[in-house]
Amino acid sequence: MKIRVTLSVLLLCFSFTDSYSQKKSSEIFVDQQWFQNHQSDDNLVILHVADPKSYEEGHIEGAISIIPPEYTVVRDGLYWELPEVSKMDSTLRSKGVNNDSQLVLYYGGGDHAATLRLFFTLDYFGLADRVRILDGGLKGWKANNLALSTDKPTIIETAPGKLKLKTKKKVKVDKKYARKSAGKDKINLIDARRDVFYNGTETGQYKRGGHIMGASNICWLDVVDENMFLKDKTVLAQMYATQGVKKGEQVVAYCHVGLRASTIYTIAKYLGFDARLYDGSFNEWDTLPDEYKVENGK
Repeated sequence: MKIRVTLSVLLLCFSFTDSYSQKKSSEIFVDQQWFQNHQSDDNLVILHVADPKSYEEGHIEGAISIIPPEYTVVRDGLYWELPEVSKMDSTLRSKGVNNDSQLVLYYGGGDHAATLRLFFTLDYFGLADRVRILDGGLKGWKANNLALSTDKPTIIETAPGKLKLKTKKKVKVDKKYARKSAGKDKINLIDARRDVFYNGTETGQYKRGGHIMGASNICWLDVVDENMFLKDKTVLAQMYATQGVKKGEQVVAYCHVGLRASTIYTIAKYLGFDARLYDGSFNEWDTLPDEYKVENGK
């Protein structure tokens, strides 16, 4: 089995600071070599995204544990919702994040969704230009037999007022925006769920099977390989092109609760598209009146 170590897009010729300040969509993900070259850089905060058990069992040296309840809330019966500014500020400051910090996120658990949800959250709070995601996460790290640590770094909590968050509200859309998206030529509504839910073969907990009218489908699992490395960028681009997404167009992602849609959102940004996320997703849509229509099949 071939293990891929590098991404096709690397900007090793820039310094760490410059690469953040000149960040482009294609620089969201970094490979293991890039990360190792910058692992000891000043102001770097490495976040291990998973449950505490996986962190205790072994993490990348210098990483700090962060778990989903620290950056999500339950609101009006909807799960995985964006937190208030005060909660996000408190969470990040507790990890030592300040106005000068650069962040690298990696998947510490069994899949990539929670990490990409954190990326979406940081993007919403205006920090995405200082964030990278380590391709492959912990699974890819282990696949290449790279060193793990059980040591916990000393965290100096950031004082209040030393971290500025500014919300980018346009990246989050509501049910009305999602409904209108179906009729817009240059807006592509994409369902991130498995095809059995998209097609309506399985309804799960919902009253209605199927998908939001006008939505196409890219399953969130299909963007990575068996070791959680991103598939080639040309392959990812073809996935979106097959669903009708063209250069310069917008992608609106949704799923069950807004978690796995973060994958489609992040990859859309990586490919250079204008990305939005319907945070209520099908969990909310299924409770709405009949004018919020669903359809079955492809």
